[in-house]
Amino acid sequence: MELKQLEYFLTVSKLKSFTAAAEQLYVSQPGVTTAIKRLEEELGIQLFIRNKKNAVLTAEGRIFFNHIEIIMSDVSKAITKVTELKNLSSGTIRIGLSPITGVSVLIFLLAKFRTLYPSLNLILIEDGSSSLQKQLAENKLDVAFINFSPDSADEMLNRIALGQQEFKIALPAYHTLKDKPCLPLRSLANENLITFQENCLTRKLLLDQFKAEAIAPTIRFSSNSLQTIKRLILCGAGISILPSEALENDLNCRAVPLDPPLFIPFCLAYKKNKHFSHAAETFCSFIKNSLADA
Repeated sequence: MELKQLEYFLTVSKLKSFTAAAEQLYVSQPGVTTAIKRLEEELGIQLFIRNKKNAVLTAEGRIFFNHIEIIMSDVSKAITKVTELKNLSSGTIRIGLSPITGVSVLIFLLAKFRTLYPSLNLILIEDGSSSLQKQLAENKLDVAFINFSPDSADEMLNRIALGQQEFKIALPAYHTLKDKPCLPLRSLANENLITFQENCLTRKLLLDQFKAEAIAPTIRFSSNSLQTIKRLILCGAGISILPSEALENDLNCRAVPLDPPLFIPFCLAYKKNKHFSHAAETFCSFIKNSLADA
């Protein structure tokens, strides 16, 4: 049974004529007649009562018509939907965004992509990098922007390296160390620290730096919101280590470089062997090409 046969059957049923159906379908009448005859042979029933003037459905033909009309309508909708997705006129991309990568040029690129493809629905899921990696593995996300440690790659994920971010010490404008040109990590040993939450890979990477210096930092607050962390700094609740980009043009927080400087790479990650929609594939190519041209 072929879709062409079903299309011919529906057309003849509605027009009640093999000749009219052939004209509407732009095919020969013998072609329509042969297709319907083969369909009847395959089903083992007679679909039409034929005479010189018209073709009328039999009782079995009416039952078959009621079901096939629904099926062909669904097929038409499916073809239309697939075509829309192929042409990027519809579709959804679920994008994970860690609190660190969210302050970078990536926000600008997300907005630009949305302008280029206004019919696509972009759903942003903000969470820590560790949590986002888990959601990628569980197929809850299409892609995610995450920080990562080069020596701890997740074997389930592919990564497109996008660059690295410098992290600096974030101090309130009145802090005694605010005017230092740079500071070693050990100078923060007696400071109250405000860090990201445990589901944020950046927290682990920062704590590893302290551990390497044999320092046990005093963590007073944890948050994945950059604005919350900066407000806590302003209130004198402690200091933090944040992406330098998050501190640019901020009159309330001073950014002091670490000595040696601290850089953490970030990437666009997605699950290995995952079937990508055309929309998600286009998004990955757009991000990769945009940053390569930057």
